Amino acid sequence: MVPKRCLALLASIATLGVFGTVHAEYPPSRELDHLLERAHALDLAAEREWQDLLHYRDRRFVPGRRSETRDPDFFNADNGWHDPEAELDATLAAFFRDPAGVAEGEQHPQCRFVARRAWLKERLAIDAAQLPEVECTRFEEWYESINPHELTLVFAAAYLGNPASMFGHTLLRIDPPRQDADTRLLSYAINHAAATEETSGLVFAVRGLTGGYPGLFSLMPYYDKVQEYNSLESRDLWEYRLNLEPDEVERLMQHAWELRGTPFPYYFFLQNCSYRLLGLLDVARPGMGLADRFDWWAIPTDTVREVLREAEMLKEVNYRPAERARLDHQLGMLSPELLDWTVALANGDRPVEAADALDRHEQALVLETAYDYLHFLRRSGGAQSDPRERMRELLVARSGLAGVDPAESPPTPRTRPDEGHGTLRLGLGGGERGGAAFGSLHWRPAYHDALDPPHGYIPGAHIDYGDLELRYDDGRNRVELERLMVVDIESLSPQDRLFRPWSWNIRGGVEQRLRPEGGRSLMGGVDGGGGVTRELGGSPLWGYVGLQGSAWASERLDDSVRAKGGARLDLLWTGQTLRTRLRADGGWSTDASRPAWRISAEQALNVTRQLSVRLGLSREQDFDVHETAAQAVLYGYF
Repeated sequence: MVPKRCLALLASIATLGVFGTVHAEYPPSRELDHLLERAHALDLAAEREWQDLLHYRDRRFVPGRRSETRDPDFFNADNGWHDPEAELDATLAAFFRDPAGVAEGEQHPQCRFVARRAWLKERLAIDAAQLPEVECTRFEEWYESINPHELTLVFAAAYLGNPASMFGHTLLRIDPPRQDADTRLLSYAINHAAATEETSGLVFAVRGLTGGYPGLFSLMPYYDKVQEYNSLESRDLWEYRLNLEPDEVERLMQHAWELRGTPFPYYFFLQNCSYRLLGLLDVARPGMGLADRFDWWAIPTDTVREVLREAEMLKEVNYRPAERARLDHQLGMLSPELLDWTVALANGDRPVEAADALDRHEQALVLETAYDYLHFLRRSGGAQSDPRERMRELLVARSGLAGVDPAESPPTPRTRPDEGHGTLRLGLGGGERGGAAFGSLHWRPAYHDALDPPHGYIPGAHIDYGDLELRYDDGRNRVELERLMVVDIESLSPQDRLFRPWSWNIRGGVEQRLRPEGGRSLMGGVDGGGGVTRELGGSPLWGYVGLQGSAWASERLDDSVRAKGGARLDLLWTGQTLRTRLRADGGWSTDASRPAWRISAEQALNVTRQLSVRLGLSREQDFDVHETAAQAVLYGYF
């Protein structure tokens, strides 16, 4: 009988084809045999730290653990993606490969898997007499050029212009020693993203939901990401300096080297940018198990919360406002008269010299704001003509106002994104519809709607996924599915004198709707539209008007499918504690002789950031059927 240890060794040697065959003059040594025996005795392959290096995770529906990547270049054993012991044996055997047998352009396994080498050396107490170390010049030069000292978790706030970016995004910045807020721009950042050149946000969101792209880690200058997020997409950045020890930072960087070019499945909800960074942090500080806390979805703000829940993890938080946030702050400092001056100077309707009529401080503010406005338009692609000459004139005039301080930066928001309400929402309610009482149970895994507590969230962003409502009908004594909205996204961006963004919405799923013969049936479909939002009277009251279209299907409809088009009007009170929404919509359908309409009112009382009470009242007509409904719901956020 051949011992299991010898079989494992033979299998390990056979798998070395990933790196090339072992040369006859450099066979696996007696030291390798001893190391394999010790590794088996310690059962190292079952240890969590080894499996984290291989990105093993529990499977959801069947027992066992598997790696989240099957890239053959990431494993030394053919079955390393599901057999951690085979991978450990093959890795140890690969480390004994003759350096002379490594082809030009390839890396020796010790250099390809530096984090695994460091871990095995420590756990097996390997010294140079047992395993001669190979000089890893490429890795050492890469590591020295980055000069890592500490790590900063960066959260990029939501971007309303792209459905795929409305959750936000996280990345890790690697800071050299002795950095300040300005020099940290020269640091490098580790980013994980879907590998695609897709420019359509909607297509990216759909394919991202279904795993249509591979995800890759990349290393890039941090200032590139600042330019992309702060300047081009108007996203605030929150920088969370982490309290990691130097050896933990080194371990993470070693593993980041191993992950270069390794594809992972990319899913928008779970296996996304933020989830993958948790796997890196789990390697840096073993035992945290951050990635294990997310089984079905990983919202970026939730991953930030989990990282910060670790004891003494947070050193400091820095806020880096977007260019649009800076510009909006300056515009808010202007009186109506000074705003007129700013617009006229930016558009070239007044000569720059005319601003001399203002006092020096007003003149400086107007010149700066006009310049920043043109700069923003040029960077974001919104300029109708080349504004550089006008920008030069404004800058020259501003430089002549010596001794006048520049406009102050916007203050740090009172609530950080990680301090907002939890993205999981549960609700319990009841009400009456069509004269029949009901009780209701609500569940929404993610993320935020227009009436939720607003602290820490982007104004105007409404993003719900998987919104579920079950109702118990007291009259019919049964439980029914009232609604399951797979996706419900709305972007309300108020227009003003300087900016003219469009507002839009889209939702799709199944819900109970009126039918021709009266009563309701479950129908599946989508609706969406677009229009204009304005702030009314400088108050928290927003108004929206737009066009809306929909298509719904059910066997209870006369033609099975009906399409509808019409108008929609919303009034939204955007207070902090009290938030109100009034909505009226109506239009013509393909299967009805009269227009359908619906009027509704919702009132939210946000008791705390994690508790809200909501009241709703509606009246609607369709197929010559009228129905009134009222409901009260108590929501908790987790």
